[in-house]
Amino acid sequence: MTSRKFRFGVLHRAAPTRAEWQTLARRAEDLGYDTFLISEHFGVHLSMGAALVSAAEATSRLRVGTMVCDIDFRHPALLAKEAASIDVLTEGRFELGLGAGWMLSDYQQTGIPFDPPGVRVERFRETLAILKGLFADGPLTFRGKQFEIEGLEGLPKPKQRPHMPIVIGGGGPRMIELAAREADILSVAMQSLPGGGLDWLNASSAAFDEKLALIRETAGERYASLEVSLLMQKTVITDDRGRAAEQQAGAWQISPEAVLDSPLALIGSADQVVEDLEVRRGRWDASYVCVFAEAMEAFAPVVSRLAGK
Repeated sequence: MTSRKFRFGVLHRAAPTRAEWQTLARRAEDLGYDTFLISEHFGVHLSMGAALVSAAEATSRLRVGTMVCDIDFRHPALLAKEAASIDVLTEGRFELGLGAGWMLSDYQQTGIPFDPPGVRVERFRETLAILKGLFADGPLTFRGKQFEIEGLEGLPKPKQRPHMPIVIGGGGPRMIELAAREADILSVAMQSLPGGGLDWLNASSAAFDEKLALIRETAGERYASLEVSLLMQKTVITDDRGRAAEQQAGAWQISPEAVLDSPLALIGSADQVVEDLEVRRGRWDASYVCVFAEAMEAFAPVVSRLAGK
């Protein structure tokens, strides 16, 4: 696989006002980020449709997207309509990120059933088939274990054809295999725990070697067209790498050495982070790198040096 050029996304949750939200979007564009992203959880997070259309209206080239949307929060027919509407209203600048859910509090506080992993993965598989069917031309009839669609024409159709880029986030073998077969962009994560939450021990370099080997094997010839993404769970630009790793180790309950080994952490000077990202692209083909909002400004020199290269 020929290395893809680097591009960068920044993940925001909310802003108190429309003006502040749009200012954040314009700032991300000015700093050279390629995508302005939101995740979907209950609480302070903005709803994806309103938030992303607003961000796109405030900018000229910035792409917008979800990283990621929990498919359990909407019926797939409604999700297809909302996603296509966003793509139309942003004039084709939308990337649809999808996940099977992991944050237990979302389910506990809303009463949405948090089903066993196998059930959620099967629901994800059916949802993806319905989305692609409704984005395509002509009416869709679908009969699965969890959903049935009878002669429904998905409208509006997305501006990007056959559909907007689909990002699938996953860390377990079933989701990784599904994403390798169906996604345009694969956001490789640590595995979620059966009872909710994330397994930080599953975020090691060795674990990611296994994940990427599975992706390459499963994707086969289509691997060349896949984009591999990493969402950094911690980004710290600092000259005291060791101390920053020690501080993060307590939060993740792993050793400082494991923090520095994690593909989902970037800790060090700008020079060190640039070097780390080039190594990760060479090792895992990871060219699409996303950071959380709190790191947007500090990480900008890295974006300036690597974007498009």
